[in-house]
Amino acid sequence: MLEFFAEYYCGRVNDIVSVLGSDKDDNDRRKFQNTLTLLHRQNLIHRIAYFDMDNALPTRTYVYGLKRSMAKKYEGKTFDEHSERTVDHELAITQFHISLKKELPKKYLLTWYQSNIKRTINPDAYFSITDLEDPSKATYHYFLEIERAKIGNVKDGEPSIVRKLNRYYELYDTDAAQKDWGFRRFRVITVVRNSDKMYNLCARTQKHRMFWMTTEQLIRESITKEIFHTPKDYGSKTYSLLNP
Repeated sequence: MLEFFAEYYCGRVNDIVSVLGSDKDDNDRRKFQNTLTLLHRQNLIHRIAYFDMDNALPTRTYVYGLKRSMAKKYEGKTFDEHSERTVDHELAITQFHISLKKELPKKYLLTWYQSNIKRTINPDAYFSITDLEDPSKATYHYFLEIERAKIGNVKDGEPSIVRKLNRYYELYDTDAAQKDWGFRRFRVITVVRNSDKMYNLCARTQKHRMFWMTTEQLIRESITKEIFHTPKDYGSKTYSLLNP
């Protein structure tokens, strides 16, 4: 159980069941819930009350993560003193990571980093995908941005998310990228809440195929299908992590 939080940072009992158990087995859910309660009483994990406002009827649950002592032991990221305001953002990262890990075929190597990755840019996560069966194919590098808030914080006519994506654009294929990250070229996956926001963001972003946009709903349906749009060819072509 603690290894789950070391890998995925935080999660609810449903997230844990989806990785470690069976969604169809109520016994698994009860077992993991009891384990979480015990670990919390032993002061090994921290929890934050969470209301899922995306449901028709908002439901209350808990989000769990490692206490500082356990984060150090398992080389994970501490959940202590985490802000309740950004829990839904962290859960969206966890859900992306879980979906990717579960759906990626075995022939691909997934490398994922979510902590201590702030450099010239500060992504929500960095990951790479390598085809182990075809060494001639390149390793593809991705930065992840989860954008759940309204497009706002406008400065000089540009929202904060657009300003951040512009910094990626300036970094792309530069010596600074090679120095900071060990590669020059990459893609920036930005996950928004719905298709209207995706279209709006594509319209505001540099017309480049380095930017891959998608929605939370498309991620839930299947993360490995052709669900990614770019500002360069929005509406005419889509892309897949398995065929970039």
